[in-house]
Amino acid sequence: GPERIDKMVDILRQWQNIERKAIDSCASIMEKTNNSLIRQMMEIIRNDSVQHHRVQQFIIDSLTKEQVKLTPEELAEIWDEITAHDEVERETIELAKELKKECTFFVQKALLDYLITDEEKHDKLLSSLEDFKKNLYPYG
Repeated sequence: GPERIDKMVDILRQWQNIERKAIDSCASIMEKTNNSLIRQMMEIIRNDSVQHHRVQQFIIDSLTKEQVKLTPEELAEIWDEITAHDEVERETIELAKELKKECTFFVQKALLDYLITDEEKHDKLLSSLEDFKKNLYPYG
């Protein structure tokens, strides 16, 4: 009911405050160092925090302003492109895994691991669209 939504929104807003602090913290750290590795890592984290904040706001809006809507027709219009994009994501995952196996350098291997995780995250997001599709179309 409404109490549950209010509680979710409150928690999401608290989380957004934390993300804003993380964004500021990353920027501060980046200003204090010229080390390219630290700057790169802080930039990755800062960008992720910005995106997290945006997604949290989307969730808040979907709970308080307008429900998320997705019609079978909307999904059908772009399904072939989504499928093709998912294939590209999977291809990059395999390529990165192959490169990571060959890599003997700690820093580069750690960054490749990050990229693999991020590409797998993209694949998971696209897979969730497959779940939406199954729920929109009872026959799959």
